[in-house]
Amino acid sequence: MSGKGSTLFTVGTLLRHAQDAGAPVRLLVQGTWLDGRIVGADGLGVVLDDGNTQQVLVRLDSIVAVSFSRADIDDPGGEVGDEAPRPHGRRRRDPIEAGPVGG
Repeated sequence: MSGKGSTLFTVGTLLRHAQDAGAPVRLLVQGTWLDGRIVGADGLGVVLDDGNTQQVLVRLDSIVAVSFSRADIDDPGGEVGDEAPRPHGRRRRDPIEAGPVGG
């Protein structure tokens, strides 16, 4: 590893990249992998749609790992189907961050 710079990779950063590209993701939550596309997100959670009939809300602080294909992020026009990925260009987007939970 190079000592010239540092990058902080967070769950929110990867989720934002996947959401911008419309790419399918796998989320590891309490030992279970959940598959789908991110259809909504805020500072506390994401809504994952499985493409059939199910949507699930997942709290960001419950996500242990995020997995997606680099090809889906790098080439958002490569998939054919009913739901084409959204173009995202190379603009800078802030990550989805987990905020404080108040009560």
